[in-house]
Amino acid sequence: MSSTFLSLPNEVLVEKFSYLDPRDIAACWPSCRQLNDIIVHSQLLQYLIRVGRSGLHDPLFPIYTISQRIKALEKWETAWDDVEKKSSGQVKYKVACPFEGRHDLICRILHDFLIMTRSGLYDDPGYGYVDLRAFQPEGGKCSWTMIANHSWRGRNCFFVSFVEQDLVLVFL
Repeated sequence: MSSTFLSLPNEVLVEKFSYLDPRDIAACWPSCRQLNDIIVHSQLLQYLIRVGRSGLHDPLFPIYTISQRIKALEKWETAWDDVEKKSSGQVKYKVACPFEGRHDLICRILHDFLIMTRSGLYDDPGYGYVDLRAFQPEGGKCSWTMIANHSWRGRNCFFVSFVEQDLVLVFL
């Protein structure tokens, strides 16, 4: 770092660092004593590092103070700790995939439905879904509902699902 940059007031340096990705802030932490002191003693930078480690993003709109943000982050972290403690670490259901070995699959869960789409990069495009509310985990056969259309053949398709409205949009 140039000595001109480090000669800036700490408040200006904290402001500059607040625009960095949390990983970059953490990477600057061990680089020199002055930056270490600035980052360690900045409540804002410590908060941004914690937010980044939690996989969150805070756009820092001026609605809340840093102390309010830290309290909200602590509540969020506590809630996730409780979920991890209550979790047995076991898989609730195993759902056999009807498209094994595919590289163009996208899977997601929306409102108790497991939805799997294939874009058509390697085969005919289409999508399938399983209603997880009616799924029989022990010995029950997984009943996938598969949807495809011959007019989609040879095209790369994109799917958007709106389960609450029983609607799937297909973009060709």
